Amino acid sequence: MSVNIVIADELRLVRKGVISLINSMHYGEQLGNDPAGRFNIVADTATPNELVNILSSHEVDLLILGYSLSTKENSNPISSLDGYALIKWLTKKYPTLKIIVISPYKHPSLMRKVLEMGATGYISMDICEKTLERVIISVLNNEVYVEKGMMKSLFQGGDRSGREVSLKEMEVLRLLCKGLNLTSIANRMNLSIKTVSAHKLRAMNKLEVESDCQLYCLLTETKLFNVSF
Repeated sequence: MSVNIVIADELRLVRKGVISLINSMHYGEQLGNDPAGRFNIVADTATPNELVNILSSHEVDLLILGYSLSTKENSNPISSLDGYALIKWLTKKYPTLKIIVISPYKHPSLMRKVLEMGATGYISMDICEKTLERVIISVLNNEVYVEKGMMKSLFQGGDRSGREVSLKEMEVLRLLCKGLNLTSIANRMNLSIKTVSAHKLRAMNKLEVESDCQLYCLLTETKLFNVSF
């Protein structure tokens, strides 16, 4: 029995690194000790459109999905999806597909939302080979796996003062950092421009910045998102 795996992430280096780690793994006794069994990398991609094409034309058991993909704004709505919007779409379209999300974001609301949508694994960008193998084995054995270092964030209650940036506010900031304007973000999130603007202003207020320049400087310094110009 082979386990067919697809890797999707906007960064080629991340994809090839994950492929290299998986290719060095043993199949594992936890998967039935089948001497003919192996992890089979079907494909890797940077774009949501190509990912959907791969999933529609191959039998895929496991998707290792980066939270950010290379998106485009065009007539095909799938081409503009990444983040939790893509995860939500994938879990509805392919309910039996097991999804491990690789993300630099440790926002507890985001992690809970991703798991509630149907993803069965959530790990950071700096995991070791043993952790990657552990999460793959766990997910294939129908277990939910969250990286140990992220568990504290997942179960913490958040800032009771209400100053914590919300999930939607964080998504607006992430898409701003990808170079999208408010109109594109509104279309992407299926919200009005007024609502998107309100999310942005509330996030800026919570982060105690007064201008777009201060906002981008803060996000760059904290490395919360990759800022594209």
